Amino acid sequence: MSHRYLILGLLTECPMSGYDIKKRVNFALKAVANASYGTLYPTLHKLLDEGAVEVHEIAQVGRPSKKVYRITERGQLELQEWLKQPPITDQIRREFLLKLYLAHDLPTADLQAMVRARREEVTDMLTRLRVEREVAQTPQQIWIIDYALQLGEAELEWIRNIQKQITTHDRVASPA
Repeated sequence: MSHRYLILGLLTECPMSGYDIKKRVNFALKAVANASYGTLYPTLHKLLDEGAVEVHEIAQVGRPSKKVYRITERGQLELQEWLKQPPITDQIRREFLLKLYLAHDLPTADLQAMVRARREEVTDMLTRLRVEREVAQTPQQIWIIDYALQLGEAELEWIRNIQKQITTHDRVASPA
């Protein structure tokens, strides 16, 4: 999971301090992401150095200034490009879910393409698993394959529902 894009995506929602970002991850994204201060702050500093975010310091009485980070246009462009790319990590499902969560500004056609690509990946995975199950040799192999099949089938059903919602949202949002 890329903390870089997690941070950029969260900063599209509103400017946040590192503490606010960590709270948001723990509250809204716990199922798909984790973030420690040891990963957040170095990533924030790197994004700042690269011009993808900017920082504004807010003076506080009796405490150090609060640093609030805001995504820049450069950061927004980078995030949009990343959202359009297929996941390339070992944690494809988590990365897909993170992209889906952060895709609120992605054009509908790109969102549909992203969801369609994931549906195709899951469908291909299910086909491979069914073939593997036919040649499985031990009960343990069958159990693991059955587990993966059930997860994949549940995800496929969920994706179908998401696709319906995107289509319905499009019809509602389009002028009559």
